[in-house]
Amino acid sequence: MTKLRKLSVSGFRGARFALPLDFTNKSRSLAIFGENAAGKSTITDALEWFLTDRVGHLWREDCKQEALRHVLIAEGDDSTVAVEFIGDSLTGVKRLSSALRTSTDLANDNTRAVVEGLQDDRIILRHADIVAFLDQQKGAKRKAIADIIGYEEINKFRDAIQGTLNALKREPAYTGAKSHSVTLEGDMVRDVGQIVPDRQAFLTIAQNIVAPFALGIEITDEATFAEVVKALNGLGNSEEKIKKAQRLDQLAKTCTALVAEITTFAPHAEAFVTSYNALAKERESVNQLRLSDFLNKGHAVIESEDYVDDACPFCLSAYELGLLQGEVARRIESMSAIQERLDNVKDQKDAVLQAILSIGIQAKAIGETYTDLTGFDDLMAATATARKVLRAAHLGITAAFEGLTVFEAPDGFEHDVARLQHCCETGAAKAEEEAGKLGLSEQEQQIATALSSLRTLEGQVRDYERAQRVIDAHEAQILTLDAIFERFVTVQNAALQSVLDTISADVGKFYAKLHPDESVDNVRLTMVGEEGVEFQYAFHGQEVQPPRKYLSESHLNSLGVVLFLANARIFNKQARFLVLDDIVTSFDTSHRRRLLRLLRDEFSDWQMIILTHESVWFEIIKKEMAQHGWKFHEVRTDGPNGIVLDDSPASLKEIIAQKKGKDDVTNDLRKLLEMVLKEICASLEVKVAFRFNEWNEKRMADELISQLRSTLGNKSPDLKNNDVFSDLAGSALVANLVSHDNTDKIVGKDIDVLLEDIEKLVSLFSCPECDRYISARIEVPGAKAISCKCGKTQIPWK
Repeated sequence: MTKLRKLSVSGFRGARFALPLDFTNKSRSLAIFGENAAGKSTITDALEWFLTDRVGHLWREDCKQEALRHVLIAEGDDSTVAVEFIGDSLTGVKRLSSALRTSTDLANDNTRAVVEGLQDDRIILRHADIVAFLDQQKGAKRKAIADIIGYEEINKFRDAIQGTLNALKREPAYTGAKSHSVTLEGDMVRDVGQIVPDRQAFLTIAQNIVAPFALGIEITDEATFAEVVKALNGLGNSEEKIKKAQRLDQLAKTCTALVAEITTFAPHAEAFVTSYNALAKERESVNQLRLSDFLNKGHAVIESEDYVDDACPFCLSAYELGLLQGEVARRIESMSAIQERLDNVKDQKDAVLQAILSIGIQAKAIGETYTDLTGFDDLMAATATARKVLRAAHLGITAAFEGLTVFEAPDGFEHDVARLQHCCETGAAKAEEEAGKLGLSEQEQQIATALSSLRTLEGQVRDYERAQRVIDAHEAQILTLDAIFERFVTVQNAALQSVLDTISADVGKFYAKLHPDESVDNVRLTMVGEEGVEFQYAFHGQEVQPPRKYLSESHLNSLGVVLFLANARIFNKQARFLVLDDIVTSFDTSHRRRLLRLLRDEFSDWQMIILTHESVWFEIIKKEMAQHGWKFHEVRTDGPNGIVLDDSPASLKEIIAQKKGKDDVTNDLRKLLEMVLKEICASLEVKVAFRFNEWNEKRMADELISQLRSTLGNKSPDLKNNDVFSDLAGSALVANLVSHDNTDKIVGKDIDVLLEDIEKLVSLFSCPECDRYISARIEVPGAKAISCKCGKTQIPWK
């Protein structure tokens, strides 16, 4: 498992000059404090870029490499991030040139293997990551967790099935066949009063059409149908005239139907193009629709009675709440209007594409069916030309809509479609005129009409059966893929739930450590429906989800933190270090301490890097973690020189050492003694007089020493008389002290003497092994004594 030894950044983000971090050979954990905009996240960004060749939050904003170089870095100099890992020659340097070219030099193959392994681990957690995950829909949570636990390939396979399924449903041959079948059904109902689904049904209808002619032949199959057609032709004086009349009648009907469809199509197509192109020109606004869920959730937060801060709830930037509410509401309203326009345009697009397919199919039927008729050359040419531009328009609309680009109709589109309409109108009139010139008798006209009806219906049924075969073939595949997808989801969800149960054990355990003795317990991750993952928990004994139903922002933040920690501990294969960048924004003091103790107890062998802009949180970290070997730094901005990293004293003792000889340390010494006495008294359960509120914290050294010695007199008399108490009682820190503002200064060697006395006091009641104070709660079995946590240091105790 890998930890960091050194990290050095130069010319990168906020670091104009070298910014080195030394974690020592012990790969010590580290806390870094810096005011907002001081540049501390440069460290997080540098590590992320070194490992993944990108910085996620910058890449999403589309600024990428140009945002990585310090603005004042010399033109010829490279921005660099150098990393050394614990191990034998595990070093590497990544550089970004002024031409924004990236190069990486790794010391050896072992380093390359380490870096490649780290790329698959989750190492960095920012507050924005927590918010983004918790605000995701259940399906997106499932995908995110699947990626975390190494299910990327399963996700890809699932997406491939679903993508193929959706592609089949959108396949032009399938959608065209469905559209054409609907048109044919309407034509059949218009002509014969019902849908004729197949050839057998057609033969039955054909019998009804020829019944008035009393031919004496019952149509039962193809042979008898052919006999009937032959007999009908034989009834007239001119079989050829009847055939021609029937064909002309069919052509006239087909042309008339196509004219009606084009007449309806033209204004709809024009309306679609106008609406769509106006929307495409607002592409940036349409792309902003992906923020709608985010804004709606933010709006709910700032509209809630619990949120009263004059700040953005996401970035915490100062902002008047009333103005923020109005601005977010306006953006949501604007996006809602754009979404409505997009939905309307999509419906228009689907209708126009279906109409194009239908017109093309009818034009094809005319061009291929009636070529034997003379005098219709213009009509035949118009159908061929129109089919080409219709096909180009269909492809162009589909591509433009997918890319949200402006659609431009193919050259001659309007002209060629209008010409087709005109040629159909003149063709229908000419067909009727030519039929009238044939001079058919009334009986021959009836025969021609019957034959035309039979041929028209026969063609409709033939096309309908052909369309149904296409539909059936596609729907068989769709049903098969649907079944495969359904079974896959079942197996995937069972496997994923098994993993979630493993994660949930740690999630529940960690959450309980952050929020003990509260009404929320049994926190876990569970599958929701077929496609989702959500947190579930018991609230006052009742199972609840989603978490926002009852949990505060602090509790929600805890969920994100513990999920990250649980996933890291279970699934990180290479990294034994984590970067926590400003993750406790909504935590109160007690939960922050519990988080540190969670890290101390559950991640004692991990290297932690905590960055924060909150000074109070930073001081808590120093107080809690200094004794565990952590290092502390402060980041500040040094004008054009960029950010500078300073050591931050981890304790009052270090502060005194830095100030000694230069500044007055009297109050620092007094605070150090009082802090030590408070910790000892708390550990030994020394009883002191009750005081209200903050006065309970303002106890001074004389009172604490007095009460401590009183307790020792009852519990451990030998310790009561230790010389250290008399030495301290006579010091300027305790004697004649009436307030913390006492003006008596302690200088020179007296400082060292007092520090030695404080160290002696600490050594009386602390263990050099576990570095913990002896506690009155830890009784030594079989002996009148108490001990530290490890039991190696004891004192007599009655």
